[in-house]
Amino acid sequence: MTPKRWLRLLLGIALYGGVFIASTALGGLTYFHFGNPRTTCASCHEMTNVHSDWSASSHASVHCRSCHGGALTLDVHAVESHVQRVVRHFAKEAEPTIRLKPDHVLAVHASCASCHPQAFADWQPSKHATTYARIFLDPAHNAVEPPANDCFRCHGMFFPGDIANLVAPVKDERGWALTRTETGVQPAIPCLTCHQIHAPAATTQIASFYDRREATHVSAQLLPVPHVRRGDTPIRVSRDPRQRICQQCHAPNAAHALGTSDDRTPAGVHEGLSCRDCHWSHTNSAKASCAACHPADSHCGLDVEKMDTTFRSPESRHNIHTVSCADCHPNGVPQRRVIQELAKGN
Repeated sequence: MTPKRWLRLLLGIALYGGVFIASTALGGLTYFHFGNPRTTCASCHEMTNVHSDWSASSHASVHCRSCHGGALTLDVHAVESHVQRVVRHFAKEAEPTIRLKPDHVLAVHASCASCHPQAFADWQPSKHATTYARIFLDPAHNAVEPPANDCFRCHGMFFPGDIANLVAPVKDERGWALTRTETGVQPAIPCLTCHQIHAPAATTQIASFYDRREATHVSAQLLPVPHVRRGDTPIRVSRDPRQRICQQCHAPNAAHALGTSDDRTPAGVHEGLSCRDCHWSHTNSAKASCAACHPADSHCGLDVEKMDTTFRSPESRHNIHTVSCADCHPNGVPQRRVIQELAKGN
C-alpha cells in the first residue's frame, strides 16, 4: 500500500472516528438535556438529595434545565458548573454542598419573571424591587451609617464577597461609589430572598428566609416569633409565620423595643395583626387595607382613611403601625355614645 493510500486511510478513520465521537457526545448531551431528571440529573449520587427536594416541591413539573440550564445551554456559568461537577464526579472528589452562585441567582430570578409574570409585575413597583445602587449609594443613609458587611443580611444576601467588593469611599468627596458599575442595576433583594424553589409544595406559599451566613433557606415556620416590648409591657405579636420573615429585616433593636430601628410590629389599635393583614403580597401595598376591615366611620365617627396617621400622610406623627386612641385623646378616650350625642347636638 502506497504512502498516499495509507494517508487517505488514516484520514478516513480519523474523520469517521471524529463523526462517531461528535455524534455520541451530541446524543448524550441531547439525552441529558431533554431526558427525565430522574434518569439524568439524579443518576449521579451527588444530586440525589437535591432531586428528592425538587420532586416534593411545587416546581416538580418544571424541568431542571428551565432554571439551571441544560446540557445544551449556552449559559457560560451553567456550563462551567456542569463541567466542574462532572470532573469532580470522575475524580471521586467530595462534592461540596451545592449552592447557587450569584450569577445563577440572577438567571433564576429571570426565570421567575417568565413563569410568574403577574407576581413579578406586582413586585417591580414595590420597595423590595430595589437595586444595589439605590441601597448602598444613598447619601442620606450613608452619612448616618456607612455601608458595612452586615447590610448584606437584608440587602444583598447573594452578593459574593464583602462590602469592599461592592462599594468604596470616593477620595476627597463625601460619598461612595460602586467598584463595578454593572452591579448597580442588579436586584439587591431577588425572588430567592423569600422563596425557596425546592421547598416542599405544602409550604411554598408560606415562603422562607435566605440566611446569608448559613447560605441556606430557613422556612418561615422554623423562624422564632420575636419578643417586642413597649417599655415593660410585652406586645402581642401575630403568630403568622409570614410575618416572621418580615421581622428578620424589619426588626427592633437589641432590647426588642417597639418602633426602634426598622421595626414595624403592629401595636396600639392594630396590635396582634399580621403584616399580611394589611400589605398585599409582592406589591406590599396597603392602600386598600383600611376598607378591608373598617367601615368608613370609626369609633370616633371619623373616616379612618382621613385620620391624622401616616396612612394619610408620611409626615404625620401618628405611625399607622402603632397608633392608639390615646394618641389623639390624651385626656381619655370618649365613649361612643357621648360622641354620637355630641354629633347630634352639632
